Amino acid sequence: GYGFGDLEKEVAVDPGVTVFRIGSVAKLFTATAAMQLVEDGRIDLHADVNQYLRGFQIPDTYPKPVTMAHLLTHTGGFDEKLLGTFAASPEDLRPLAPYLADEMPRRVMGPGEVTSYSNHGMALAGYIVEAVCGKPFEAYVADEIFGPLGMARSSFAQPLPPSLQADMAQPYPRGLQRGEVMYTPIAPAGMLSTTAHDMARFLIVHLEHGG
Repeated sequence: GYGFGDLEKEVAVDPGVTVFRIGSVAKLFTATAAMQLVEDGRIDLHADVNQYLRGFQIPDTYPKPVTMAHLLTHTGGFDEKLLGTFAASPEDLRPLAPYLADEMPRRVMGPGEVTSYSNHGMALAGYIVEAVCGKPFEAYVADEIFGPLGMARSSFAQPLPPSLQADMAQPYPRGLQRGEVMYTPIAPAGMLSTTAHDMARFLIVHLEHGG
C-alpha cells in the first residue's frame, strides 16, 4: 500500500486502487474456495480426489490416495517443478485441466507423510473447485468470495479486465530493473491480482471466522 506502482512515471501507490500480483498468497483464496465447498458438502475433505477429476487421474503410486486435505496442506507427496509453469502472454497459456493432466509430477512420497511445497497440488485443488461447481475457477472465486466481500478490484483473470489493468503495478523483479508481466496456466497457485484494501477485507473476514 505504499511506494511507487510505476517508478519511471513516478506513479504513487494508492492502497485502494493500485493492483498488485500477490504471487503464492493467492493460495489462501484457493483454499478458502475449496473449504467453502467442503462446508457445503460438495467436497469430502478426506476422500480420494480422483473422484472429482475429469479426463485424468492421479497415478496410484502409493496405496494411500491423495485427498483435498493433503492438497491444501502440501502433503500430497508430489515432486515439484517450475519448468513450463509460466508464459509470456495470455495467448500462450494452456488451459488448467489439460496442463494438469499433461504435467502431472511424480509422486515421490506417500500422502500425508511429509510437508513439501506444491504448486501443482494447489492448482489441482483449484481445478477440483472448478469441476465440482461447474464454472471456471476464477468465476467461482469472483462470485463466491470477491463479490460477497466487496473485493471489487481483485481478479484471477489473465489478462486482467481493462479497469484493473490500467492500475496494475509494474514488476521490478531485479531491484530497480523493470521486468515483464508473466502469466501461468496454474492460476489457482499464484495468479491473483488485488489491492491492499481488498486484501484487508479478506483478512478481516478470516479473523472473524467467516462472519
